[in-house]
Amino acid sequence: MTCVRSLPEPTLPARADVATLAAYGSHLLQVLAEPAPLQAGAEGEGLVAALARIALALQASDPARLRRQESWWGRLLGRDVERQAQAQGLQAQLGVLALQAREQAQGLAQRVQQRARAIIDNDAAAAALEAWATFGAAQLATLQGAAQVALAPRVDHLQRLATLRRIESGQWRLLQEQDEALLQRFVRIHDVLLPAWRQAALARQALAQAAQAEQAATLQAQIDDEVAAAQARLP
Repeated sequence: MTCVRSLPEPTLPARADVATLAAYGSHLLQVLAEPAPLQAGAEGEGLVAALARIALALQASDPARLRRQESWWGRLLGRDVERQAQAQGLQAQLGVLALQAREQAQGLAQRVQQRARAIIDNDAAAAALEAWATFGAAQLATLQGAAQVALAPRVDHLQRLATLRRIESGQWRLLQEQDEALLQRFVRIHDVLLPAWRQAALARQALAQAAQAEQAATLQAQIDDEVAAAQARLP
């Protein structure tokens, strides 16, 4: 992925006047003034909330664990019972919860791609600003008096802007790493842990049904014996 904007190379007329020197780098700054479409989003928060609902749903079959998660005061107020009821309700909607989590993850993935492009553009802008600052600094030695006074602040300004861009890119990269880690956790939960939980739940259901079938067979045998005994007592 490369920067899509074409940034001007540093130039300076051979006989630049003071006004030209005082506006050094203006063309570059005009190009960079175009805002990058990177708006704040809450996809990460939405995905975490969706995963929290899934986690609560999976704990519906473990009331003791839910009770331990509540404080003594919470248990006294019956919040553990409310949480158990909420968990059971969510477990019945587990498929919907998984769909909601996927939608949040897709939004976050788009956000990550958008930020990746913004980071590339920002790095390119920082490199261009540094190039203009370095080029301008090299010209200072060839200037004197008012010309040097006019150019020096522009060089410092461009260098400060480049530094700010580098800092901003670093912050964006940190957010990028956090969002990518969150997406990796979602993938593991959705692709590995949820199917494993469903398989375990089906296995428990199969065992329970097998036990019910065995109990029914035992009861049937007892009833058969009782019926046979009753019939044997008939005259």
